[in-house]
Amino acid sequence: MASVRGGVNLVQVRAKSLNVKRQRALATKIVELVGIHARIVVNGDPEIAKASGATGVHLPENGTSISNARAILGHSALIGKSVHSTVAAIEAEQDGADYIYFGTVFKTTSHPCGHTNGLPGIIKSSNAVSIPVIGIGGINRQNIKSVMDAGASGVAVISAIIGKRDPYRSARTLKQIMTGGRSGAT
Repeated sequence: MASVRGGVNLVQVRAKSLNVKRQRALATKIVELVGIHARIVVNGDPEIAKASGATGVHLPENGTSISNARAILGHSALIGKSVHSTVAAIEAEQDGADYIYFGTVFKTTSHPCGHTNGLPGIIKSSNAVSIPVIGIGGINRQNIKSVMDAGASGVAVISAIIGKRDPYRSARTLKQIMTGGRSGAT
């Protein structure tokens, strides 16, 4: 909750190591705790998203189709998709995604052997689609401005907030850098 108070406006529930029942329980609890303050998306499973009352679902690049997720969740659900190329970004938009996570931007500890697309990938993809492009991968307070300057609509982070001594302050600092110091921006 501290990170949401600090400016996080979308929380992705990602607990692939849990069974479906526990994932649903976790997502439901997160919706109850922070759903009024931030949008909640469940990673990969539209059925869990629906059962938990989440805002929507975030799909992996090679997972459930956007049309299948839309059929389960309805037209008003927020549906995002992870992509790793501009071609995939264009396809996701054409398939009906509301936003994309584009990565991996920088080297990251969560995917240490993964290919990085760097800022040129953000620039190319954000120029190719009209939906929000959210940069992901290795983004922190030192490089977040460059991601935004490259055309990203926002960023997704893990280690830049999770595990920090003060997640409120970490989120607030990132949000202020992202928005150029405008405290009311979302």
